Amino acid sequence: MLTIEDHDFTIHKFLQLCEAISSNYATVTMTEYICNQLPDRFVLLRHDVDRMPERALETAKIEHELGIKATYYFRTIKSVFKPDIIHQIREMGHEIGYHYETLSEAKGDKKRAFDLFKSHLDNFRDVYDVKTICMHGKPLSKYDNRELWKRYDFRELGIVGEAYLSAGNDLNYFSDTGRTWGSGNNLRDYIPGKTEKVFANTTDDLIELIKSNQFNNFYILAHPERWSSSILGWGIYYSTDLAVNFGKKILMICGGKNLITQNMRKNSLSITIDVEDWYHIPSVCGSSFSVYKNVSEFFEKWNERYDYLSEPTKRTLDLLDEFEVTATFFIVADIAEHYPGLIESISDRGHEIACHGADHTCVLDTKTKKTLISVEDFEATTLKAKRLLERISGQEVVGYRAPNGAVTGWMLDSLEKIGFKYDSSVSVNSLYNKSDSSLRAVSSFPYYPASGSLEPTYEKRNFVEFPWAYYDMGIKIPTYGGPTLRFLGSHLIFKGLKQSLNRGHTIFYFHPIDISQEKFPPVGKRRPFYWTIKGKIVEERLRYVFNKLENTEKVTLRNQLGSYCDA
Repeated sequence: MLTIEDHDFTIHKFLQLCEAISSNYATVTMTEYICNQLPDRFVLLRHDVDRMPERALETAKIEHELGIKATYYFRTIKSVFKPDIIHQIREMGHEIGYHYETLSEAKGDKKRAFDLFKSHLDNFRDVYDVKTICMHGKPLSKYDNRELWKRYDFRELGIVGEAYLSAGNDLNYFSDTGRTWGSGNNLRDYIPGKTEKVFANTTDDLIELIKSNQFNNFYILAHPERWSSSILGWGIYYSTDLAVNFGKKILMICGGKNLITQNMRKNSLSITIDVEDWYHIPSVCGSSFSVYKNVSEFFEKWNERYDYLSEPTKRTLDLLDEFEVTATFFIVADIAEHYPGLIESISDRGHEIACHGADHTCVLDTKTKKTLISVEDFEATTLKAKRLLERISGQEVVGYRAPNGAVTGWMLDSLEKIGFKYDSSVSVNSLYNKSDSSLRAVSSFPYYPASGSLEPTYEKRNFVEFPWAYYDMGIKIPTYGGPTLRFLGSHLIFKGLKQSLNRGHTIFYFHPIDISQEKFPPVGKRRPFYWTIKGKIVEERLRYVFNKLENTEKVTLRNQLGSYCDA
């Protein structure tokens, strides 16, 4: 029979989290952080008391016994604002703050919201001299309470800081919003301008991070009502979280502008294009089941027309100009030999040139997971391809994408060794896995890959992985573009991109030949329907996605790379 100790987000698990904190870090209050009264290593522990203040008293006692000081933000609603409980928590050495929601209460009227704020603050100060505040992010309200401070200045009221707006980019921020320490169920709980680079999903993951002693700080938000001391209480709140998260999913799916678009705009998107022709796909060349061993053998034996790429590439460039998009082009290096001037035409339009392999030969058999090329041969041919693309384009080539998305951990080490700064090959989804890794800890936002692995590491590295977008609907559907755009349609692709943008920076890609209106030669094995959908219908789908993402910042991967390492 399961007990309370077997579950996450229980008071038992909260105790374990606090024990890890007290054994490894000093703790500071929000006021101490804002006033820069900081030790070298610290945890800033915050609690938003949205409901059930009795549970806040329980978590406060646990922290006090372990020598931890935290900051508790109380709402002013009658069921939460309990002066006796606030007094007890204050007496334990914790800081008390005001959890304001007046812009939502005033339905966007900032003057009325500010008057309400001052009135509630006065009530708080009858109990405790509040120095810091924290907005309450009502998920069903279209108003972000932080917007109040674009007109008014809380410092005029003796407030030294706001828990979100005063937090620096140096903090490693974790929130239990949505019953996870990740951001998948999160609409508003983020630090503006902050791109997270350290990740955890379960409390055990977070405890492991704390115990690793790799970081100078943590900023942790835990809602006391979520951490139950009984199976019954846990089950009730678990059901509540499921219902709330379901509601958030509906909001994300329906695309409520005021809630979702704001988060989308805070993150950026990279439009990427894989430049390869019809014969480069695995059913024709370069895989364990292809008709031709490689492109060299194809050209030795093929005597008919081969170029179905030049015309749709020109239309792709015109489409990008139409939408004012600068993209990253992953180019198979043998394009230089068989399509004179094509690479130059892409570079001359101002797009980033990146490498898509020497001739699109797969490095990994994605079914057996056997390596099809030696490390030495991979490094030699890829370095040659890199230098060829650099010579023709006049650009330094720092990005790579594995042919067919078949990627391994050792490949990333080799890429870094020969001068690449990033890879963009990893696709997390529930339908297939083209890598040699479980990808258990990978999401759709950039990360540092561990040495010899595709899994994230918490150590900064001068090499970044940019994984692709997916749509999480209980199972993870690949929505990054390419074949999925052709077979799944633009509406689902957009939903997946929108959801991925809520997690962080993400990737969309397609091929110029996706929009070719010509019929390709009937050559290939195992994939008879691969090109059933292409041409004009796919071009219209691209236009749909570009129009829907009109207000989303679009950057090349080279430019995005500067956020993570030295470009």
